[in-house]
Amino acid sequence: MADEKELRIIEEIAKQSKVTQRELSRKTNLSLGAVNLIIKRLIGRGLVKTGGLNAKKIEYILTPKGFSEKAKKSYQYIQKTIDLVKLVREEIAKIIQEEYNRGQKKFVILGRDDLADIIELALKGFDYMRVEDPGKIEDRSALILIGKEKIKLDGFRSINIADKLGELYWGIGG
Repeated sequence: MADEKELRIIEEIAKQSKVTQRELSRKTNLSLGAVNLIIKRLIGRGLVKTGGLNAKKIEYILTPKGFSEKAKKSYQYIQKTIDLVKLVREEIAKIIQEEYNRGQKKFVILGRDDLADIIELALKGFDYMRVEDPGKIEDRSALILIGKEKIKLDGFRSINIADKLGELYWGIGG
């Protein structure tokens, strides 16, 4: 978590060095105190240095070490995101496999959100189709897999994947 906060500060300083801590706080959604603490830590580690524009304004400058750290943290953040997508895909695949083992052979993905995209990845090798409009679903034998949208379908068996994952892994229900 601290790495993500540091990365957000470093990215903002890389975009604009003439930025106040108050602006950094607003742009990163961190408290002013947290921004101050993170900047002091970044300066102490040699990732950021300061320059005085005048008596009241300070410029934050990313050092070469800071640019290197930005690249490293960005890579780690991307890798963590990829790992999370893989984990979610695997959990969705387990839900789908359980339904398949119970005799469900056809699936419909309903939605256009990012979770619907991951559901599609998990359905590789299964008989499925993807629709954005519930009115286009004709096969009543298909199990409807819904991403994050809150949709009630009369006459169709459906699973809201966001709710299902919430129930199974975080103890929260839809």
